[in-house]
Amino acid sequence: MKTLVLGGTGVAGRSLLPLLLQKGHETLAHVRSADNAGKASHVEAHGAIPIHGDASDPARLTSWTRGCDAVVDLRVSIPPASRAAFAWAWRDYARLRDHACGQVVDAAIAAGVPRVIRDTVTVVYADGGDLWLDETHPVQATGALAANLAAERHLARLTTAGGAGVAIRFGGFYGPADAFSTEMITAARTGRALMAGDPDGYTSATHTDDIGSALLVAFTAPAGVYNAVDDEPMRRSTVLEILASSAGLDQVKPFPSWTAKVASSPMRALARSQRVSNHQLKSLGWQPTVSSRRTGWPAAFAAQSRAQVHEA
Repeated sequence: MKTLVLGGTGVAGRSLLPLLLQKGHETLAHVRSADNAGKASHVEAHGAIPIHGDASDPARLTSWTRGCDAVVDLRVSIPPASRAAFAWAWRDYARLRDHACGQVVDAAIAAGVPRVIRDTVTVVYADGGDLWLDETHPVQATGALAANLAAERHLARLTTAGGAGVAIRFGGFYGPADAFSTEMITAARTGRALMAGDPDGYTSATHTDDIGSALLVAFTAPAGVYNAVDDEPMRRSTVLEILASSAGLDQVKPFPSWTAKVASSPMRALARSQRVSNHQLKSLGWQPTVSSRRTGWPAAFAAQSRAQVHEA
């Protein structure tokens, strides 16, 4: 199978590329700058062919997709925690999820590519309280967050045209190789947690080790939307206890609840209660290797500590 991966050097791409190599895919991976030798080398190390150029150019995008059996669009631009509360900081995020994804689907239709896969997010779901949320639960997404639903509508256009558009809705990424997780760990060691919302509310997460395997299922899944989260959605109070224990502290304090009410739409959504079910994707054969943050967060803290000792 010939596959084009956009965003192949990000967290999701780094998780997927080795699995594509194992499956024998001929893989093209876009690297944004021809001068970025490090990222190109990373792509090549996983058996993929780096390609360079402007991915927003429709003609170039169509030429890249021609002859491919699948396109995986993993491009994202998430602002650092210091700017995430501001709506303007999410402009590139919204552009990549909406307009840029639409360009990919247009190119796929023009080139006759039968499958496009895109990662989106579970935080588009409306607050569910203590209920389990499957893919039929109502969504509530405004501002930049709405771009995820726009991406899913673009994928549906491919399905209507006779192909298969598949969206994998991930929970919050965390793991030793994730930039936001590094910020979370650093903050937790000072007694702060980069989270807000009702302590009794649920959150759902996906370990970075399990991103690639979820995306791999999307290569054979029927068109549609699938949740990819671990097996144990947790109340925020439990997550705070795990972060504190992992940091060696008695407690870590979240942001005051009012901060979520005045923040950007993605930050407001993170304060909801979302007990997300992974049953549908697991029925297709996916199984998270890190089933809970009870083990995942302590391991991520330990990995960061080892990395700091090595750097020293």
